[in-house]
Amino acid sequence: MHMVVQYSSTLRQILLFLLTAAFASAAPMHVSLPTVMKLAGANNDEIEQASVKHLETIAESKQAWQRFWPTLSLNAGYRGHEGNVQDIGGAIFDARKQQYTVGTSIMIDWSPGDIYYNALAAKQKALAAEHLAEKSRRDIIQEAIERYYDLLAAEADLAVMEDDLRLTEGYAKQLDGAVTAGTAFRADLLRVKTQVSRARIAIRQGQEKRDLAASALAEILRLAPETALRPAKADLVPVSLMATTGVASLLSQAGQNRPELRAVGAAHVAASLESARTRIAPAIPSVQAGYSVGGLGGGYAGEFGNFDDQQDFFVGLGWKIGPGGLFDRQRQKIAEAREQGAALQTGQVKAAIGREVVDAVLKAQSAKDQLSINEEAVNAAEEMVKLAQDRQASQLGVVLEYLLAREELTRARQGRVKSVTDFNKAQHGLKRAVGK
Repeated sequence: MHMVVQYSSTLRQILLFLLTAAFASAAPMHVSLPTVMKLAGANNDEIEQASVKHLETIAESKQAWQRFWPTLSLNAGYRGHEGNVQDIGGAIFDARKQQYTVGTSIMIDWSPGDIYYNALAAKQKALAAEHLAEKSRRDIIQEAIERYYDLLAAEADLAVMEDDLRLTEGYAKQLDGAVTAGTAFRADLLRVKTQVSRARIAIRQGQEKRDLAASALAEILRLAPETALRPAKADLVPVSLMATTGVASLLSQAGQNRPELRAVGAAHVAASLESARTRIAPAIPSVQAGYSVGGLGGGYAGEFGNFDDQQDFFVGLGWKIGPGGLFDRQRQKIAEAREQGAALQTGQVKAAIGREVVDAVLKAQSAKDQLSINEEAVNAAEEMVKLAQDRQASQLGVVLEYLLAREELTRARQGRVKSVTDFNKAQHGLKRAVGK
């Protein structure tokens, strides 16, 4: 039973990235999605904590089986007596004596039923801990993915606003020349300059949003808080990972692949074994046995001789009656209640996973539809800006119409960024929901 999560092929890349981030000053560090996933899965203390818990349960499982082993002891001792002593017949007399012993002994104290069922239950608990560790790893990676897409969206949104500012500033320069030539109104120029100021404020707010997203990503990757992270690619494109049809098939895959279900299944088996232990184990007799071999010497007063070998052995069987043994009905009721609780928890987890899969499918379908709608909006806004430019060139339109068209285009492009981000998040969320 081993949980093996290794990234040996990418270990050098991760170490190089961490060293570079540690020694970098203000230079931003560019990361890609695969790098983020590898760092999140290999450099997070929450995952490590779950792995440590798994190792602890493995040790407990091995220790449970080791209770079948007999104990071996080596001993040597000296014992002396002076003064009154009573013999077997009741007479009391004064005596001086001493003895010394050297030897070894093997002791067995078995409750086979308890040991066997406890070891089986411990093994199932270790399996549950293994699956919970895997769940923790997947949850952390999914959260890192979402934070990366937040950073990528903030960077793409900032690029849209910077492009809008560049075009608006260019338009302001054209109007400034027209005002100087007397072919345009100064009020129009001031309106455009106001729009430039608004764009600069929006850009500063966008930079803040990007930096906050970078800080959140650095936190989950356990990098230095001051590390300035940037996405490796500034472009944001839809990434299709899962089909959104065949919900029944997706639910079946989730039932087979989700580690949470395996964890509660193992916990249910462990509870069933504990319940069987309270019913069956007390009927199996406990075994006590021992064998010791060595030498005994000594005698009256200061005698040290008479040393010779000695052997002792014993075997016994026994049943415990009462609490923890036969006829302990309350212990059985407690174990049965825990078994029922584990069964109910299994049903709850199944229901939660089923809803999660359905919700992920619905989000993915909605995100896909919104993506198509936003593409239509961007195309319409681009055409609207082009028409406004043509009318402005022929002096059929006004400055306000062009600014409104530019504003609609910027809003549509930002909407597309959000739609692509939501689509990619939904795709990764659906992939995680089915356990892939």
